[in-house]
Amino acid sequence: MNFIDEALKSNLHGDDFLQAMADIYKEPDVIDILDRYPKFIKDVILIIDYDTTLAMDGLWEVVNGNIESEFAELLIALDNCGAIHEANILRTAQKLAPEQEDEFEKLYDELALNNDYDGFWDLVREYIDKNLDY
Repeated sequence: MNFIDEALKSNLHGDDFLQAMADIYKEPDVIDILDRYPKFIKDVILIIDYDTTLAMDGLWEVVNGNIESEFAELLIALDNCGAIHEANILRTAQKLAPEQEDEFEKLYDELALNNDYDGFWDLVREYIDKNLDY
């Protein structure tokens, strides 16, 4: 039984479920079986990975680096949880050339990380609860 099964079995909700999904870093092999679970679980894990990459490596790395292969899915995940403004900022950043550092800075300043970080995670927690009540 992996951390997702444990969270579902324990009937976790909201922040407890969100914190449990952060265990993806302890059990990275679970990423290969996410398609066995409801879509919202993969969305939440993508958002956690996005947040980690953004905090550790910055906006450029989100758009063009570590999670570039999952970027399209990340945008959908953000849209699904209601973080549409965040997704749109990333869409704009994706179109920028590397030499447009000033534009990247402006976009970075608009991200939830620098503004309404708590509100961003509230959207994710609400998305979790909405989908756990299916």
